[in-house]
Amino acid sequence: MSPEDETRHAEVLTALASTLTLFSERLSLEWTRAGVLTRASLAAAKPGAAGHARALPPATESQLPVEPLLDAWRQLVLAALTPAAQASLQLRGNVYASMLHFLGGVRKLAAASADENEVRPRSRLVAGALDVLSNSTLGDRLLETVSADAADASDAWKTVAFSLLDAVAALYASETRPNRVVLFLTHKNFFSSYVGALIRREDQALQLTLQPDPASLNALYIYEAKMAFFIRLAQRQDGADKLIENGVLDVLADCSFLNMRPSASSDAAGFADAFIPARAERFHQLLMPALDLVLALAAKIGRDNVTVWMKVARFVSQHHGVLEAVLKEAALPAHPLSMALLAEAKAASALVFYVARQRAVLDRETALAGSGHVGVTSLHLPMLALLPKLSSSRSWFQRLAPTNDVERAQALVSAALYDDEDATDVERSVFGQQASDLVDAIVQNAIAYAQAVTERPTGSSRMFRPAFAWPIEHNRESDYLPSLALLVAFVRQSLTQITRGRRARDEKLRLAQNSAEMTTADLRKLVSASPYVEVSDDLSTVQMRALASVLLTQQGRRIGRSTSVLVSTVEQALVLLWRHLSFFISVDTAEDSYGGRATGSMALPSAMERDTLRTDASISLPPLLVSLSELKLTNDEFENAATHSSFIQMLVRRIKDLVLRDTSTI
Repeated sequence: MSPEDETRHAEVLTALASTLTLFSERLSLEWTRAGVLTRASLAAAKPGAAGHARALPPATESQLPVEPLLDAWRQLVLAALTPAAQASLQLRGNVYASMLHFLGGVRKLAAASADENEVRPRSRLVAGALDVLSNSTLGDRLLETVSADAADASDAWKTVAFSLLDAVAALYASETRPNRVVLFLTHKNFFSSYVGALIRREDQALQLTLQPDPASLNALYIYEAKMAFFIRLAQRQDGADKLIENGVLDVLADCSFLNMRPSASSDAAGFADAFIPARAERFHQLLMPALDLVLALAAKIGRDNVTVWMKVARFVSQHHGVLEAVLKEAALPAHPLSMALLAEAKAASALVFYVARQRAVLDRETALAGSGHVGVTSLHLPMLALLPKLSSSRSWFQRLAPTNDVERAQALVSAALYDDEDATDVERSVFGQQASDLVDAIVQNAIAYAQAVTERPTGSSRMFRPAFAWPIEHNRESDYLPSLALLVAFVRQSLTQITRGRRARDEKLRLAQNSAEMTTADLRKLVSASPYVEVSDDLSTVQMRALASVLLTQQGRRIGRSTSVLVSTVEQALVLLWRHLSFFISVDTAEDSYGGRATGSMALPSAMERDTLRTDASISLPPLLVSLSELKLTNDEFENAATHSSFIQMLVRRIKDLVLRDTSTI
């Protein structure tokens, strides 16, 4: 072939590549649609016995031409490795985009085909796509090319390359053996290149994206794709170890752009360019991946790995101001709540909880007290301040407002999870339910944190340190520092929520077996609120009833999981209540024995106030303890129900002994 022919050939391939990308995108959408329709049809064709749960069949690939599709995947991989593609970044990038859409369709179809209890869903398409890469040299050759582009290509194609690495890593994650992407990047030293670039090249560029009128947001898009890839790798131990080994925690701690949180008024004047997100939204896009990655890594760190926990603590210290601002704004009554702020507060509170469990970190911060050092102990009060504002009432909904078109649309769609007559339309919406889930997680993190910092170290003679103030009457609750009254109110409200959740779960599962009871309007409303809204017009009434059974079962299981988590949080709250009551009421407690750590100016009750506390407790607690005594958990609803029940009843007995007879000790 002459040079002119080669040039012309490359030009034609480049022109066709964009068409291939569009075709792959459409194919991905069709797979998702086919999987949903097939699952609905199969469910409709499988009768359920009255009174028994109907088995929910997965979607099937039998109607898809699997072998031709796998051949198309093989040709896509080969296309990325042709001399023409190697010589043209634009051609190569378009092939990458086509591969991304192909793998996206494979992943969605595999998810639709899998049983909910499968840890690593496998399908013929997943297995076949994996074989194309694993059973030849194609996998390593593709990784070599894509990894190099992720490091050195132009900005737009870097984003695509990192996204493709993420998709390929997800494909390899279906294997039980170590992820081949991790092994390859380690062998070729790409890890250190990717991690080091965050400081060497990207930190300054990311700072520029936070200017009022940024020249380009390419650095932000590359960062998001890279961090999504890192988060994917961090889900498994081998990936987490390599990221930590290559210094990702140190690098993130030193990134200056993470400390450039714009003030609440910075976007008040409005920004005319509708194509560029507001500064607060841009910062959210920078902060959340960093927090999510650190949390993913923290979940893989052993409790005894002090060196690595010190690195996590350094991240908290270096970005203390941002974490503090997030926690304070979430609790500030005058500050509006957004989904972005709640997501940040959830991540920040989880991170503080993780670090506060590490005794070595707390001991080091105690040693540095007075030196100007700020760390996790400096976030003690902001963490506790979340509880009075978010845990005992739904008044925070008055501060909540959607901030973009997607959220405004979700605020108009009923979540159909709970039938609460007292709830507002926003509370019952998909938007409100998502916000409620975030708030529940924040409260759970704050209570878990409070329990962690009140733990008495094993083998230590240190005095227990309270995290809550002593009043137990609800009308004496502090506006800022939580008291025992808040714990009582939280447990009381949680019991109501547990009862409501169990009732809703049972009703969803009952309707799943009897979807014929639902009207066509209710069916369409349920399907429209589901992830399958784009195919609702293609469903017949029979298919909608079948799909409704699937969706209702999923909702019932989701409610059951949320209720189970709430039971565990109630246990933590009861432990805190018992410990604090024992500390405050015990006649052996001396006022000068309190060795407070980062608890501000909390005053301990005098002898007269302790008598008042004991009297208040004897009046306020018995109805709550009776309700707790009547709480019956079953294995159908909760894992290890007997263990949970025994633990709660043990705490009830101890609190009764303490309040009514005052014979208990810590």
